[in-house]
Amino acid sequence: MNSVSDLTASKRHFREARLGAFIHWGLYANPGGVWEGTSVPYLAEWLQSARRIPNAEYSRLAEQFNPQGFDADAIVKAFSDAGMRYIVFTAKHHEGFAMWRSHVSPFNSYDATPAHRDFVDEWSHACQKHGVKLGLYYSHCLDWHEPDGGDPRPCADNFGMSWGNDWDFPDQQSKNFDRYFEGKVLPQLTELLSNYGEVAVLWLDCPMTVITPHHARRILELVHTLQPNCLVNSRLCMLETLGDYGSLGDNQLPAGTTADDFPREAIITLNDSWGYKSTDHNWKSPAQVRKITLDALQSGANLLVNFGPDGEGRLTPESWAVLHDLAKWQAAVGEALHSGGQSPFPQDLGWANAVAAGQKLWIFPHAETPQSATLAGVSGELQNACGGEVQRLSDDTWQLAGLERLAKTQTPLRMEFSAPPHYDTCPRIQNGRMSLLPAQARLVHGKANASTALADAPLGAAGEKLIGNGHSVLADNGALCDWQNPAERCVWHLRLESGRYRLRLVTRNGAHSQPWHGDRTVEVTIGDRQLTANLVATEELDDSHYYRAAITDLGEISIVHGGELDLTIRTIHIASPDAATMQLERLELQRS
Repeated sequence: MNSVSDLTASKRHFREARLGAFIHWGLYANPGGVWEGTSVPYLAEWLQSARRIPNAEYSRLAEQFNPQGFDADAIVKAFSDAGMRYIVFTAKHHEGFAMWRSHVSPFNSYDATPAHRDFVDEWSHACQKHGVKLGLYYSHCLDWHEPDGGDPRPCADNFGMSWGNDWDFPDQQSKNFDRYFEGKVLPQLTELLSNYGEVAVLWLDCPMTVITPHHARRILELVHTLQPNCLVNSRLCMLETLGDYGSLGDNQLPAGTTADDFPREAIITLNDSWGYKSTDHNWKSPAQVRKITLDALQSGANLLVNFGPDGEGRLTPESWAVLHDLAKWQAAVGEALHSGGQSPFPQDLGWANAVAAGQKLWIFPHAETPQSATLAGVSGELQNACGGEVQRLSDDTWQLAGLERLAKTQTPLRMEFSAPPHYDTCPRIQNGRMSLLPAQARLVHGKANASTALADAPLGAAGEKLIGNGHSVLADNGALCDWQNPAERCVWHLRLESGRYRLRLVTRNGAHSQPWHGDRTVEVTIGDRQLTANLVATEELDDSHYYRAAITDLGEISIVHGGELDLTIRTIHIASPDAATMQLERLELQRS
């Protein structure tokens, strides 16, 4: 059994790794999201469920699976050069096909294909050679190949697809999940954790309702007995705190900062699908990937970037372009990236990403940042600055210059102090702006206060933190959801000088690919000043079509008496059910 010290050290190394590669690869790579001449509208790896393909027919894909172009050594070396310290490989996805020589099921890459290859073994050897940690994805709940695989009917909408295999095995009452769990899940996990050297991460997915805390604890006990240093992600079961670290939702970006004892990890696709999809050309640019990496870095979260090899085992040209770009970028950002640090400020700077560790502070200006900017709330004796010019304006305020070049290359200005500097814990205007996140506020519930990053009020009852209970709650990405109860408020304690401030609110849909909705009236109070506004899309954000977002210009507030004040926002009316799904992502103030 693992010790607390084993997992504490593993979590520290995990945080310092910061960047990793996700690999979705299985039988679904051969058709590439196209079946009988038609492309699936959603994810390529969900092809079997989307087209309701019988196992007898789908299994014939194994007869064609012979990826002559796959070279684990070359791919892992490229990951290593790009600063990726660990990989997570899909050893078994929902299709039930094992990408290793499993003695539990003949439906595997060695026994069922002309390739006769154990791909987990190939990944393992390449990782050992290049000093990259091996992580394994295993679908522990859904398995469409098995009659007893997880089938959580009725369940939430899944874009018209079945979660479990209800086309080959329609009789849900005859299914025995425990039989599948004992007969396949635990034995295959034992193989993976016993035969391939050190496994740093076990990545589980789609826990659904059939996975109980009892099942989850059985897996944890097995993992920590066979691999004491292995971390298990929070998609272990519906009770996410049973995992060793938190997994954000697909393509969700983190906000706020991350606790040392419970690291977080964001996962992104380079296009829209996770598995290879030949018709999906909506690729993220290298610059977009760098910016997402910085957003995760600032929050203290890891970022797992997904790659989907094709049926021949080759990465796409677009994937290689990202890897080559990240490899060049490492020379400038590697120190900050692997420092284990995060933003030291009580709010998002708005004009730059910030990372601090020990005596060092790195500032990454955004693309729209001007040549110079003012940084406030940092006190200490500056030893040196690299990458730009720094001038002290007061005890805790600095003028930074030479930022345009850094913004173009997404590289940092590094400030190094003689001792760890002091950071002001009260949010304040930074370079004329302030960006406030719900994760850094105090949530005032109708019944009790719930603590967040900067509050010390006691947590309410556990039930009050569950989505759908009538109380606002922080989502995995740090946004505020279920914030429709007029009796509840989101409160920030901040410092403002007298003057006029324009307020903008960013809201985002918490559901995949759904439109943004207004139809909500909010009230903002700062000190003794108040502003009421309806949410309309002043500007739509195109940073993610997975979760549609928009900016609402709420108007201006004039602060007569400056100082330390409370800023409060609450919903006072919702006109449609669709508007209730909107999450509060951030509130921005700009000096007029």
